[in-house]
Amino acid sequence: MSDNITNSPQIRFAGFTDAWEQRKLGEMLEERNEQIPENDEYPLMSFVQGAGVSPKGDRYDRSFLVKADNKKYKKTELGDFIYSSNNLETGSIGFNRTGNAVISPVYSIFSSKSELESRFIGILSTRKDFIAKMVRFRQGVVYGQWRIHEKDFLDIKITVPRHEEQKEIIDFYLNLDNLITLHQRKYDKLVIVKKSMLEKMFPKEGANVPEIRFAKFTDAWEQRKLGEHAIIKGRLGWKSLKQEEYTNEGPCMIAGKHISNGIIDWSKVDHIPQWRYDESPEIMLQNGDVIFSKDGSLGNPALIENLEGEATINSTMMLVRTDETINSNFFYQVLTSDIFQRLIYLKVSGSSIPHLFQADMNEFKFMTPTVEEQTKMGSFFKEFDNLITLHQRELNSLKNLKKSLLQQMFI
Repeated sequence: MSDNITNSPQIRFAGFTDAWEQRKLGEMLEERNEQIPENDEYPLMSFVQGAGVSPKGDRYDRSFLVKADNKKYKKTELGDFIYSSNNLETGSIGFNRTGNAVISPVYSIFSSKSELESRFIGILSTRKDFIAKMVRFRQGVVYGQWRIHEKDFLDIKITVPRHEEQKEIIDFYLNLDNLITLHQRKYDKLVIVKKSMLEKMFPKEGANVPEIRFAKFTDAWEQRKLGEHAIIKGRLGWKSLKQEEYTNEGPCMIAGKHISNGIIDWSKVDHIPQWRYDESPEIMLQNGDVIFSKDGSLGNPALIENLEGEATINSTMMLVRTDETINSNFFYQVLTSDIFQRLIYLKVSGSSIPHLFQADMNEFKFMTPTVEEQTKMGSFFKEFDNLITLHQRELNSLKNLKKSLLQQMFI
């Protein structure tokens, strides 16, 4: 091994001090290329990006198109290392955590020659430098027909520890991935529950009361036209504003890319000169304003709260400032519901450049209860959103931890 290659990672488990050794993948793996029909012991499954070998959903079940005894698939077993030459960068690589299965013959499958190397390499394969090594062997000029020949893959050199240390690393990452999966499921479940509550706590089309509402509220909901109860503005000034004019400090300028699930990442917003901010007073943001994207990826709303300085929106955004008859928290939830999504669908369908005009929002109609009930609903869904955000942050923290450890626990 050359002198300039590090022979131990930055972080290791206690008790391990031996230098890691450089080896070819072919010394640890062997190709599994047996093709068999699906059967009870080896059911037909998919290889899902980021999830690995997974049962096929109903929408992907095409078994009725072929005779089972005529169609053969590649056999895979627990721990096998698997990759797709075409989709390496998007996660079609890893090891089989599910067990016996058959999958599409387009995948390359490898088993360990001795211990658990295929699982260790499956974890290592989530690093970008490992993918970069593989991509250098990719052949073909047409996407969908790229190929990394198995013999070329097995010639790749990596640096690995002894089997005992490999096992410690594998167990650690399996536990970490299980924790990430648990938090992902909690987050996904909360998102689904909120969607269901929005559907039940807003009247269905043609109705004037919802299925579920808070106690003591019995009045029928009324239809409102947004333009009669709000100021609606997009950017009118800032002619010829160029990116070169952006500054490192000063008034904030928010774009859709700075919003995720209703949360504005103030650490990433753009900044503009004071005079540029001053020339467009109609879009100077206030607490209680609701903003959303009117160009490209329509929607993605955010409620402005706890402003700590001057802020505005860029040319792809629109702001809505409701009057005293529409609670801003409630209106934000309207924009996260299917009611607003239907308007977006109509604007996107058949349009090469999706865009929401101010006139569209002026005519936007939705049902509202009394202000008291709006306020109650707005507070309820705000607490729900805070819980979703908390789980999302925990999930992101775990993912970032894994990403960091992948850089520090491998060579």
